[in-house]
Amino acid sequence: MTETNKTSQPQPLPSMPSNIKPPNSKSTYLFFILLILITSAIATFIWNSQKTPISEVTSNIENKNTAGIVKFLMEQQWLIHMKLAKVEQQPLARQVAAVGRVIPTSSSRAIVAPSVSGILGEGRLPTIGQEVKQGQTLAVLRQTPTAVDTAQLATSNAQLKLENMRLEAEKRRLAQAIIEAQARVDQTKAEYERSQNLYEAKVLPLRQLQLAEANYKASQATLESAISQKKVFDDSSQMISQEVLTQPNYIITAPISGTIVAVHKTIGEQVNIGEAVFEIIDLDTVWVEAPIFESDLPKLEKLSQAIFTTTANPAKEYTGKLVNIGAVVDEKSRTATVTFAVPNPDKALKIGMQANVRLDASDTIDAMVIPRESILDHEGKKIVYVLLSGEEFQRREVTLGDGYGDKVAILSGLQAGERVVTQGAYQLKLQELRPADAGAHTHET
Repeated sequence: MTETNKTSQPQPLPSMPSNIKPPNSKSTYLFFILLILITSAIATFIWNSQKTPISEVTSNIENKNTAGIVKFLMEQQWLIHMKLAKVEQQPLARQVAAVGRVIPTSSSRAIVAPSVSGILGEGRLPTIGQEVKQGQTLAVLRQTPTAVDTAQLATSNAQLKLENMRLEAEKRRLAQAIIEAQARVDQTKAEYERSQNLYEAKVLPLRQLQLAEANYKASQATLESAISQKKVFDDSSQMISQEVLTQPNYIITAPISGTIVAVHKTIGEQVNIGEAVFEIIDLDTVWVEAPIFESDLPKLEKLSQAIFTTTANPAKEYTGKLVNIGAVVDEKSRTATVTFAVPNPDKALKIGMQANVRLDASDTIDAMVIPRESILDHEGKKIVYVLLSGEEFQRREVTLGDGYGDKVAILSGLQAGERVVTQGAYQLKLQELRPADAGAHTHET
């Protein structure tokens, strides 16, 4: 019992060493506050990171795994008449590319300039863009005479005046001759009629009647001759009297058929000898000239034509027939000019247009090609849609090579034998860009 009481008695606490000071109550308080704040921040971060629903994580994983895959039902394919093309590996001519320009042919451009000087007369001048025919009158030039021309003109007018005076005198002489001839006709006619009466009365011999008849006819002939001569002189006199000599007008005509591309003068403006008034270009056929690097010239031994497009209409291809491969290489650019003739019946090609020229070289390469219409633009890249299964397609980024008409070489992104969508590719792109179904939702926990 005693032992029990002894055992249950509390033992005294050990005394604190004298060199250790008790903690400051204010510092302890601040320490615990800081610890609580840090703990709360860590707990909040962990809680927020765990709020992402499992369905959302799963959706992200699926989207990542199925990027570029497009589901397109057979019924949808039939509705848009979808068409496919096989990726083919085939030998193609290596191409040489160049940037050229459209120019007029050597015989289709004309500078219209007069061979005399003068002032453009009244009338309407043709306008830029107007079509004209060869030989068509374009303008009338009133010539401005020089001092020599003026002196010659005065001399010629004086001669005309003298000639007119001579003609007037001759006309007066012939008028008098006509009067005399008419009197002679009247006289011989009367004698002839009297001789007929006497001959019928058997008083005058036949010889006398025949002589009277001959005199009558001779007088008639003289009268007719005088009248005819006077008419000639009358006509000549009228022409000379009306023709007061002036410097003749110079008619400016179109030397070729074509389009007016420049008008350098206006009505009433002075034009000197050889000064350009109009410029005409025949656009029915144009030339395309392209600079080809010296190193590429040996590749064009069998060149006969070129294919090119313009910046104005990149989708339309033109074919030009070889005219000439330049014999001179430019010392600075190390290029020679190659020229092609291109029919231009619709006048779509304009002089000065840029031409993106492609030339087929003599050597060939093996390349995969697909139709040009299967290629789409997507975020600055070239893409196609490849058939994976009956209703599943995959978007592929491709690297393009040279173009060959309606086909394009593929450098990467496809394999020979795969099938790409041609007609309907754009609808596939719209299907891929379509937002997710409105009924899809997620749950937060």
